[in-house]
Amino acid sequence: MATLLIEFKKLLCRMDKSEEFFQFSILICGIALITRLAILMIFWSDWIWQFGQIHDRWNKLAINMLESGTFGFSPNEPTVWRGPIFPLVEVPLYLLFRENYVAWSITLLLFDVCTCLLIMTLGRKLWGNRTALLAGLFHAVNLPVIYYTAMIVQFTSILPFVFLWFYLFSLWDRNSSRKWLPWVLGLVSGLLILNKTVYLPATIVGAAAVVWFKGRTGCIKKRIFPALSVYLLATALVIAPWTYRNYVVTGGKIIPVQALFWQIVWQDILLSDLDATKGSDRPAGETLNYLLMKQSELFNKADHGLREDLRGPQKELYEEKIFAKSSIEWIQTHPRQYLRNLLNNTWQFWVGAENLNKTLQLLAMQVLYLGAALMGFWLLFIHRQLYRIRFGLLLILVVWAEHILVFGWGRFSLDLVPILGIMFGLGIDTWMKQNYEEASSLAVM
Repeated sequence: MATLLIEFKKLLCRMDKSEEFFQFSILICGIALITRLAILMIFWSDWIWQFGQIHDRWNKLAINMLESGTFGFSPNEPTVWRGPIFPLVEVPLYLLFRENYVAWSITLLLFDVCTCLLIMTLGRKLWGNRTALLAGLFHAVNLPVIYYTAMIVQFTSILPFVFLWFYLFSLWDRNSSRKWLPWVLGLVSGLLILNKTVYLPATIVGAAAVVWFKGRTGCIKKRIFPALSVYLLATALVIAPWTYRNYVVTGGKIIPVQALFWQIVWQDILLSDLDATKGSDRPAGETLNYLLMKQSELFNKADHGLREDLRGPQKELYEEKIFAKSSIEWIQTHPRQYLRNLLNNTWQFWVGAENLNKTLQLLAMQVLYLGAALMGFWLLFIHRQLYRIRFGLLLILVVWAEHILVFGWGRFSLDLVPILGIMFGLGIDTWMKQNYEEASSLAVM
């Protein structure tokens, strides 16, 4: 055991050497590729895309964009329920492979290997070689990330932008004099928001944090405020075309990216009722059937039924009003249960799934990675280095808090894996540097 520990420390020491970074990064990318192909084969019979089905019908958005010129789930019926980035990623997949979804899955898995490489390549510039390599390894073998990437779902296109947001804000935190930085950060923030609206508050909170953190430097008026203005302007310019598109298709409604808030709140309420009546240990598929049944009942009761004259965005916004009315009435009459739902969402955001069996499976996969991230957090805390990832921690708190209020399932937390990887890697790197003399002596033995 002692010999293994010594060899492990030697390996960690080698990871910090610049001359060996390229070899380690290629090795980790190789591990990422092999692991992804292995997961694809191991779960081969479970992929629903083998039967032409894609989770949340993401494929329909790309297909209809090309075949009918409509961003929607049905031809000539636009939608405001989704952002445009992931469907735009799917467009070349459809052009190349049509509806051969195994090719889509493999391509997205390769795309995720590139995300792993991005984390290592940029991460070393800000947090060092060892941190970047360990973060890359954390991402390379993250089983939930691989599984959901292979399923062909949205978060695959979010991961690189989450890392870039974290990296660029951390770079700004360290050196605020780079004139190009607010423009690039605005571009990244805008693309992140176009992926999913949940990142819109993070943009505002990030800007406020810059003012707070830089407030003691005395350069607020001369440097920070002008740069923040550029950052917010650039972000607004990126999302403005899509906001205008939504304004046009809805007939005058201001929707920055998507209108899907109350439906998700309503689903969270229904799931708590389902858990209470039938228990969480229910068969797979029963959750979806229950939601569809209750949704049909809700629409039939609303204003003498769902209006048949509505199509596309008008229908979606009308449904959103029905979801809002039902959710608010339930919250007002069940305040204690609503608070219990919020408490449950705090842990479900990390490991929750549609039933007990899938929750336990996700928990079994997540425990290693969350444990590693928490270890990194603790090492940074005891060595007073948390400030080096404070923008990453800020993004985690914002996204976590939003999902607590709305809907908490473990797959939503996977967006944050690049930040958790840096947290783990930087914690180990900090610990190693605190024991540098001992590690150096071991390295030359």
